[in-house]
Amino acid sequence: MPLRQPRFVALAAILVAALALGGCASDDLDTNTTSAATSAHSSPVVVAIGDSIMKGHGLTPAQSWPALLAKTNAWSLDNLACDGAGFVKAGDADDCGGDFSGLVAEAVAAKPSLILISGSSNDLGISNSQLQEQTIQVVTALRAALPTTTIVGISTVWNDTAAPDQMDDINEQVRQALKGVGGVYLDIGQPLAGHRAWLQSDDVHPTAKGQRELAKAIAGAVRSAKLKL
Repeated sequence: MPLRQPRFVALAAILVAALALGGCASDDLDTNTTSAATSAHSSPVVVAIGDSIMKGHGLTPAQSWPALLAKTNAWSLDNLACDGAGFVKAGDADDCGGDFSGLVAEAVAAKPSLILISGSSNDLGISNSQLQEQTIQVVTALRAALPTTTIVGISTVWNDTAAPDQMDDINEQVRQALKGVGGVYLDIGQPLAGHRAWLQSDDVHPTAKGQRELAKAIAGAVRSAKLKL
């Protein structure tokens, strides 16, 4: 099946981010300003669905990896990522208070050309059958409401230590669900592995440097996948 036109636009934009972020050798990347090159009305709308790592927990919103890619590409970003949430696990009560399915309506209302959705370590300990059901439900609901939107799945991020075996199962559920709706799945590996200095004091959430490394890894995964843009 030929790729829909929005996929060319959205993934090409991520590749632009790869070139910009990959060529940035300094840790002094300004993450507290936004691009004024295009107005919100003319910028591609991008929605991010994920957990506290995608949200940029402990940092400013502008320091999260979705915001870094958005700044580079002049996207209009709606980051719906929620502390504690997963495809099954409910997020913190003072945040979204539910799992990813509770974010679908808001994502659809934004009318995005691109959705970024990641697996989450918050779902560790959940049975594969339940995880499969919920992951398919979320991704299918997004596709049904947004038939031409590009949906990109991102593999689950762990800290600087070896990832638990179940992370492979979580990632496989995301990959299969995306495949089922004509989406794109990107395996970024574990960019934080072996880099304790890239984590905050809780040993879970990336520092600003860690978030920049995640952004570069995601952009690099687009190149590695040799996507035809």
